[in-house]
Amino acid sequence: MARSFSVVALIVSAFCFSSVLAARVAPNAAPNGDDVFIVVGQIYCDPCGFQFQSRLSKPLDGVKVTLKCTKGDKNVTFVKESTTDKNGVYNIECKGDHEEEVCKVKAENVKGACTKIMDNESDSIVLTKNMGVPSLIRFVNPPWVHDSNN
Repeated sequence: MARSFSVVALIVSAFCFSSVLAARVAPNAAPNGDDVFIVVGQIYCDPCGFQFQSRLSKPLDGVKVTLKCTKGDKNVTFVKESTTDKNGVYNIECKGDHEEEVCKVKAENVKGACTKIMDNESDSIVLTKNMGVPSLIRFVNPPWVHDSNN
């Protein structure tokens, strides 16, 4: 009985120690205390126009993606670009809290057979911790692209 108590006490101590270390490291905090959000998305060709991925969907490589935050109608507060990889995935780091702003991700420069961006040409994303989402990683609904021949 005493041996099992010692093992449990050791495990609890290790857990508490690792939790303290994890809290001190804070990998998504910038040096000035601002949060660093990671905006993640995927762009793919939707040849059937389903507006969701299917067996026929193909990821699009080399598509330019822009994250733009604005306050009011014309006051641009943040802009950052990225490019999709061979899996159609992009990652954009965004420093700071943008609670009072409208942030949108937009895809551009689609080349090849799949050239028509669907109706949702851009997608809004919430970049603040004050909205109930604890994670600093934000996933964006993809701006689907379909074959212009269809």
